[in-house]
Amino acid sequence: MGLVVFAGIVFWLSKDALPILAVAGILAFLVAPMVRFLHRRLHLPRWLSLAFGYVVVLVVSLALVAILAVGITQSFAGINIDGMQDSVRSSAEWFVDYADGLKVLGVSIDMSEITAPIEDWLKETPEDSSAGGGVKIDAEALQAMMGGAFNSIRTVTGLVTAMVASALITLMIAIYLNADSSRFYSWIHRMVPPGYERDGVMLADRTGLIWRGYIYGQLINSFITGLMVFIVLALVGVQGAFLLGVIMMLFNMIPTFGPIIAAVPGVIAALVGGSTRWPDMNNFIFALIVVGIYVLVVQAQATIIAPKVMGRAVRLSPVIIMISLIVGFNVAGLIGSLLAVPIVATIKEMISYLYAKVVDREPFANGNGNGDQQATADA
Repeated sequence: MGLVVFAGIVFWLSKDALPILAVAGILAFLVAPMVRFLHRRLHLPRWLSLAFGYVVVLVVSLALVAILAVGITQSFAGINIDGMQDSVRSSAEWFVDYADGLKVLGVSIDMSEITAPIEDWLKETPEDSSAGGGVKIDAEALQAMMGGAFNSIRTVTGLVTAMVASALITLMIAIYLNADSSRFYSWIHRMVPPGYERDGVMLADRTGLIWRGYIYGQLINSFITGLMVFIVLALVGVQGAFLLGVIMMLFNMIPTFGPIIAAVPGVIAALVGGSTRWPDMNNFIFALIVVGIYVLVVQAQATIIAPKVMGRAVRLSPVIIMISLIVGFNVAGLIGSLLAVPIVATIKEMISYLYAKVVDREPFANGNGNGDQQATADA
């Protein structure tokens, strides 16, 4: 009991460092199969296997960043900003006119608190800035703009520096985790009480299956889902389809809530920008079509793609998953929500084992777990 309390205190004190540790753990987990293959199958030295594995990770990461940067830049370049501004203005004018005479069951509803700021914005925003209604820039305004630009550059520079430092720290932690994985596994084996060696190996195998199935499955599932969103939205003419596909790929890694959050920018883009393929279609109708597209894609990934790539790695009820996501986000933010599900699944596996031992039941009646013993050693 004292160890549990001590572990809880350490966990709470180090919670600010959890995102870096979690990312480093995931990176080490993903690189481990490559290192294991190079070291055991090709008989390369351990240090050379580690170096080669992380050089490959670095090259692939830089290539992905370049591809994403080019694609996102082209997506932004293809967005018709002027057309979207006109659409937003027209929608705002329609909403103000509609809200002024709103009645529900014959009772007039006062919407002035909502419509007043919109009306003020419409008065301040010129309908056609090219017709002499643009904003005039004097010396004072120019000085303010230059000062704001300097502050922005300084902020961005600090942010980039912090990101690079965090990335280097994460990379070093991941390398050390891979280098010491065999020792760590041996230490865990020594901690297993005599007579429970078989149970320890099988419990480690099942835990490894949970994490491998979830992490690899989520990566593949998110990539396929993001690619589907990009292709379908590009076909129907949503502006910035590549960017919306990237957003779906990233947020789809968060179960349940992620795809819903990722759909919001796409629906807004359809509502504001309309369709480049069907320019005469009403934006609201087109937004409804995009909602239907997202629903179909999310259902496809939930019922077809995810079961194929993830199997039964995580067997949790939807309620447990939602509670896990909320708790994980409150503890460690986005990283916490990403890892909450496999952590809870691991805890469930251990509790099931302890319960089976208490009631004198075979805890591994549904599988022998012998196939993944060595894989678990290096994960």
